[in-house]
Amino acid sequence: MTFTLVLDGFLDEPTMPSDATGSTARFRLTVSPTHDSADGMVLPCRVTDPEMAHAVLYDLAPGDQLRVTGYLHLPRTLTETMFLAVRELHVLESALLLDETALPALRLVTNPT
Repeated sequence: MTFTLVLDGFLDEPTMPSDATGSTARFRLTVSPTHDSADGMVLPCRVTDPEMAHAVLYDLAPGDQLRVTGYLHLPRTLTETMFLAVRELHVLESALLLDETALPALRLVTNPT
């Protein structure tokens, strides 16, 4: 039996390829239901769709707020790890918009006057 999970969280570290070709990717999502670090957890995530993996590797940055949908893989042996097999990923808020030093530069670029 598998269950679909939908989680919101932050990307605290750079994403990494899972293979030499970059057709798969992995990242760690920091999830906290109360926004208190004591209540939070870090969930390893894996992406096996090549198109999504490319976006994860080249379009995401630490600090991005994400919504991920996928299936939780539970370990069957002591050597296996738990991870979320990501099927969908949405950027809720880009780290670029959260970085106060980037906002003046964005205003200059987008201001027509």
